[in-house]
Amino acid sequence: MLRPSAAAADWRICAASGANPCRGRHAVYRLLLGLALVAPSLSTGFAAEFKLSPLERHGRALAERLCARCHAVGRSGSSPHSGAPAFRGLDRRVDLDGFVRRLQTGLTSGHPDMPTFRFSRDDARALTAYLRSIQGP
Repeated sequence: MLRPSAAAADWRICAASGANPCRGRHAVYRLLLGLALVAPSLSTGFAAEFKLSPLERHGRALAERLCARCHAVGRSGSSPHSGAPAFRGLDRRVDLDGFVRRLQTGLTSGHPDMPTFRFSRDDARALTAYLRSIQGP
């Protein structure tokens, strides 16, 4: 005579109570599959984040706080304001070597919506370092 295993006995008890003994295991498998599918896209964003130096991260924080209302300040996306250039292409419009000085003395633009900004030396260096880090090909 065959004797049922302990696992089979547990399954019969769970089945009799209306519970599915595989349900928890399937939920774990679904979670792991979901993480496996999402992780590569998340890791590229995290990798870009960790590649930034502390100076560049400070510059990005300044750009997000002061400029993102009008400009696209990251490596992708479009500017919320139609006349505002994306920061990832600024090197084609301005000389980034002299940009630190312009930020310190008061950055002005011919665009009427663009406010005048005056940065400290450290903030100007940080913003310029961040701008250099995101310039496209």
